[in-house]
Amino acid sequence: MLQNVTITLLINLIFMFSTGTFVSSCTYKAVGDKVVISFVDAKLQEDNELQWIHNQRRVYWKKGSQVKHSELNTDQYGSLILENVQKDKSGEYRGIIYDAEGKLIKETKQHLCVLEPVPEPTVMVECVEKGVNLNCSAVKKTEVVSWMKNGIKTNMTHAVLHVTSSELKPGDNFSCTVSNQISKKSAKEVKPLCSDTGPKFLGLELWLMLVILIGGGSFLLILFIICLVCVCRCYRRNKRKAKGTFPVNYIQKHIVFA
Repeated sequence: MLQNVTITLLINLIFMFSTGTFVSSCTYKAVGDKVVISFVDAKLQEDNELQWIHNQRRVYWKKGSQVKHSELNTDQYGSLILENVQKDKSGEYRGIIYDAEGKLIKETKQHLCVLEPVPEPTVMVECVEKGVNLNCSAVKKTEVVSWMKNGIKTNMTHAVLHVTSSELKPGDNFSCTVSNQISKKSAKEVKPLCSDTGPKFLGLELWLMLVILIGGGSFLLILFIICLVCVCRCYRRNKRKAKGTFPVNYIQKHIVFA
């Protein structure tokens, strides 16, 4: 397997040097920029043939002084000019110069990558158990994220930064920066204010809510028992009255002997 890969690389290198063709790495440009793709060390003569090809599709063809096809513009040196470039103009551009006899003089290739500037991010704060989550919004897969803590760059590169309660100090501020190959923007600083005692329920600490619930439940239980005792005593008293029976001390106090 390794031998096959090595042979393939050698063949590609031999082909590149034998044809004189050089494929450059991606050239990054922002949407709306002006892009000029030039030949290196080449001068276009009046009788030369010039072709520019974008993703296997010819966009410019000039033979001698006659322009046979022109979707894009060129200058006097044969350089391709793209005004107000858009994302659909990304891809491989290939320029070829022939002499009057059709012999190859110069060839160049360039891969163009047109990107949108990154939007301004924001940091969203989420209080969680034993810490806080900081979410850097408006992040795409192709963008790079970095985090600042108190003005010092950290080594964290994820869109979500988790800070434990032990790491979070009063007054700490955080900010994230989002960048791609053509732009970079930073979010406004935030100062997380989260309790480290645990999760909350209805705005109160969970343990405090449990204490309130247990205390309230105990009070209601005692109140229920008192009411039940009162009802039972009233019931027994009414029952005695209905039967005409009274306690002995009641008879001694209220019956008068002749």
